Amino acid sequence: MTKNILNTVIFVFALTGLTGCFRHVAPTGTGPTDLEEGLIAYDQGNWEKALSHLDKAVQHDPENTEAYFKRGVIYQRMEKIDDAIMNYREVVRIDRKHFKAHYNLANLYSFEKKDTVQAIFHYRRFLKMAPGHPLAPKAQNKLAQLTRIAGEKGSFNRRNLSHTAPDPLAGELLQPPIVSPVVPESSAGRPVERGVFPQVVCITGTAGGKKVEGSGFMVGKGGYILASGHQVKRAIRLTAQFQDGSTYPATLLSVSDALDLSLLQIPFQGMEPLGFNREKSPQAGDPVLAVGCPFGLNHTASQGIISAPERRIGDKYLLQTDVAINPGSSGGPLLNKGGEVLGVIVGMLPHAQGIAFALPAREVRHFLGETFLQIGNLFAEAKRYNDAADALLSSSNFWPESPQALNNLGEVYRRLKQYEAAETAYLRAVLSNPGYAEAHYNLGILYDNHLNKRKQAAMHYRKYLELKPRSADAVQVGQWLSAVEAEQ
Repeated sequence: MTKNILNTVIFVFALTGLTGCFRHVAPTGTGPTDLEEGLIAYDQGNWEKALSHLDKAVQHDPENTEAYFKRGVIYQRMEKIDDAIMNYREVVRIDRKHFKAHYNLANLYSFEKKDTVQAIFHYRRFLKMAPGHPLAPKAQNKLAQLTRIAGEKGSFNRRNLSHTAPDPLAGELLQPPIVSPVVPESSAGRPVERGVFPQVVCITGTAGGKKVEGSGFMVGKGGYILASGHQVKRAIRLTAQFQDGSTYPATLLSVSDALDLSLLQIPFQGMEPLGFNREKSPQAGDPVLAVGCPFGLNHTASQGIISAPERRIGDKYLLQTDVAINPGSSGGPLLNKGGEVLGVIVGMLPHAQGIAFALPAREVRHFLGETFLQIGNLFAEAKRYNDAADALLSSSNFWPESPQALNNLGEVYRRLKQYEAAETAYLRAVLSNPGYAEAHYNLGILYDNHLNKRKQAAMHYRKYLELKPRSADAVQVGQWLSAVEAEQ
C-alpha cells in the first residue's frame, strides 16, 4: 500500500471517533488506566509509549478490543504490517461486527499482502455491517476489481455462483481458510496400526484466562478439523495435538451455535480424514467407540453401545449411548465397528452414569456441506479455482442433496476449461433439483459457448425462462435463446 493509501485508512478509522470503540473510565479517586494512558500517548503521536500502555491494557483485559484496535493502527502507521494484522484479527475474533477492523484488514490484505481471499472476505464483512458508511463505495469498487472477470457471455460472477444466506444451523464463516497450508514434517501422517485413529486431535486454548480442553477430528485434507462449538468460539491460542505429540496452531473458521459444532483449520494436510456413516441410523444395541481427550488424557477410547437411536433432547435429536464421556470428550467422534463416524460427542447427562449423547452424522454432514460451500464460493470469487474445486467437492460429498455445491462446482470447472466435468456437475445439480434455475442458466451457457450443443443450450435457456420469467437476466437469456434457435 502506498503511504497515501495507508494514511487514508488510518485517518478514517483511527481518528474520527466513529462508533465501535469503548473507552474505559477509571473509577473516581484513582489514576488513569493503562488504556487511558495509551490513548493519551496515542493522541500525542508517542507510539512507543502508547504501545507500552496498550500492551498492559490487553494483559489486564485480554478481550479489550479498543486496545487491540489502537495497537493495530499504531503498527500500521509504523509499517509493521504483520503486527497490525495480528491485532486487527484479535479485534474481529472478539467482536465479529467490528467493521472498522474488517475494513483495515481488507486494505492491508489487498494492498500489502496481495491476499485476495482474505481481502474479499473482509471487504464483504465490512459492507454487510456498514453498507451506508462513506467508505462503502470505495470498498465496493475494490471488491468488484478483485472478483470481476469480463469478456465472456455469462462471465463468472456472483450471478453464476449460487449465493443464498447461510443456513442457521451452519452459521457463517468467521475467518477465511488458510490458503495452501504448509505441511511441516511430522509423523502424524504416517501409517498407523489398526484400531488407532490418528485423525483424532486434542484441542486446547484459553478463554477468560482459563484453559479449555476438548476433542476434534480431521474432516478434510486441507487441514480441516471438526470440533465442538462451545469450547472454541471465544477461545484464543487454539492448538490441535495429534496422537504422536505433534501440535499445530488452529484457526477457527466457522461455528454453529444451534448444533454446537465448529470447523477449525491447521497448517497441516495430507492425512486421510475420517469417513462418515451414510447408511440408516444405528440401532439400539449396536457397538460403538468414542475417541477423545477427557480431562486432557489424550486419545482415550471408550467402548459401549447405542442405548437409543435418536432421542429428542430440547430442540435436537441425539444418539444416546452408554460410552464413558467426561469433560474434554466433546467434539470427538462416535464410531461404528467399521471406523465410520456415527456422530459427534456433545455431552453427558449431569449426575447420571452411562448416559451420553452424540449429534447424528446427518446433522454434522449438513453443517460441513454448508460450511465448505461458503469456503468454495470465497475461493472461486478470489479466482483460486483449484482450491474452490476441492472445497466444493467436499461440500457435495457431505451434502449431496443440495444442488448449490454441484452448480458452483460446475462453474469452477468451466473456469478451469474442464467442460465435460462442468457438464457432469451441472447435470447432477438439476437431477438433484429439476427446478434449480441457476444450473439451467449455466448449462445453457456451457452448451452455447463451449460444447457447441445448440439444441441442449436452447432447452436449458427455455427452462430457465420458465422458472425465472421476471428475473433480471430474463431479457438477456431470451436474446441468447433467439440466437440459438436461429442457428438450428
